Parts: sequence; structure tokens; C-alpha cells
Amino acid sequence: MSTSTYYMFCFLIGTATGYWALFVTMASESFGTNIRATVTTTVPNFVRGAVVPITLSYKSLEATMGNINSALIVGIVCIGLAFVSLFFIPETFGKDMQFTET
Repeated sequence: MSTSTYYMFCFLIGTATGYWALFVTMASESFGTNIRATVTTTVPNFVRGAVVPITLSYKSLEATMGNINSALIVGIVCIGLAFVSLFFIPETFGKDMQFTET
């Protein structure tokens, strides 16, 4: 393996790890201190559980549209939902993080 390929792999792994850390941090900051740990461990499980309907959607589209088009449609829908969700998450900057959920 060349040096540039190795560095590219390091960059991709670092990007994925940073994304995961930011994802878990955003989830935990959205809830009060009494359930923050529960949310931080539960949200990644929801993401893992989302693999089932995503795979079923891909497989149902694959029979009629082929591999490329079904992957493109499922990918666009997933990324679209992610951007819509990100748009509606309230900003936590300056928010008191020591609140309790009621």
C-alpha cells in the first residue's frame, strides 16, 4: 500500500469517528441531565435499527429499478431525511445543560 493510500484511509477513519462523536454529543445535549446517559446509549441503537427498513426499502426497489437506481433513491431519501432532521434540531449553544426533563 502506498503512503498516500494509507493517509487517505486514516483520513476516512478519522472523519467517520469524528462524525460519530459529534452525532452522540448532539443527541446527549438535547436532553436533561437525568436521562442524558440513557439517550447517549440509545440513539446509536436506533440508528443501527434503521438498517432494517433501509435494507428492506433497497431490496424492494432493487427488483424493479436495479442496483444503482435503488441505491441512489434510498441514499437520497436517507440523506434528505438527515438534512431535514438537522434543520429542526434546536441550537444548544448558550443553553443551561443542567436541566431536568419533566
